[in-house]
Amino acid sequence: MKLRAPSHPLVSAKVAQMRRMGHRGSVILPHRAIGQLHSPAARLAVGLAMAMLFTLALLALQGPIASGWSTVLVGWLQALDLHGLSVGAAAPTEGWLSLSVPMIELPLLPPTNELLLLQAGLIVVCWWLAGLLPDAAKPGAYLLRFAALIHGLSLAYFALWPASFLHSLPEHTINGLRQTWALMLLTPWIHVATYYLFPFPLRHGLALTLLTLAYLLVLTPLQYALHAALLYHLGLVFMPLLYLLFGAMLSILGFVALYGWAMSWTADAADEAEAQ
Repeated sequence: MKLRAPSHPLVSAKVAQMRRMGHRGSVILPHRAIGQLHSPAARLAVGLAMAMLFTLALLALQGPIASGWSTVLVGWLQALDLHGLSVGAAAPTEGWLSLSVPMIELPLLPPTNELLLLQAGLIVVCWWLAGLLPDAAKPGAYLLRFAALIHGLSLAYFALWPASFLHSLPEHTINGLRQTWALMLLTPWIHVATYYLFPFPLRHGLALTLLTLAYLLVLTPLQYALHAALLYHLGLVFMPLLYLLFGAMLSILGFVALYGWAMSWTADAADEAEAQ
């Protein structure tokens, strides 16, 4: 049986009024933020234009960025005087959006049984210490236990199948650099949906995207130079931990932190007029 909506104007008006009432019978007014919303069509158009300009600029600087990252990465590894370091030809690009980065080779040995047992003991201690942290430090405790779980699984893998680990230092470095490059290309488009649509001044949006790109640009070669040095001294067993917690995750955490900071930027009267 199909019900028909009331057609009488008075009945329709009464139904519309009841729809705005809460369970206590009082009228629920629209939130002031909703009442002040304006059509973001103009801001969307400006945001899309800004994102396109940032993307074209990044693509134009693709070669210098790859060259600069390679120079910083290799320079730091050479300064650390790691024995057996060799730099091969640039890895072949995977599509026109990919970067050409160097092949970093270092002698990485699998861990010995004694080292595996020592690390297993340290993992148990870290897990126990995480449970002793106060409630205010619970996020840190969860992170510590997550890291212990990742490294514990890595230890178990290397204890059972040490010769079947498929990943290498060149792959780790190349994938890390290219993941960050992909995040840089996505940054202005993410800001279109999460920042440019809001009534912030234009210069705030430009500053946020520039700061985020600068952060990723400076962090990445230093990050993976440190990864290579740590893997050289600690062994392949630490690669899963570095990849999952201190790889792309570190870049994303900085991305989110800068976004959260930008959301708190205040504007003066002139900026507010520009945002409208």
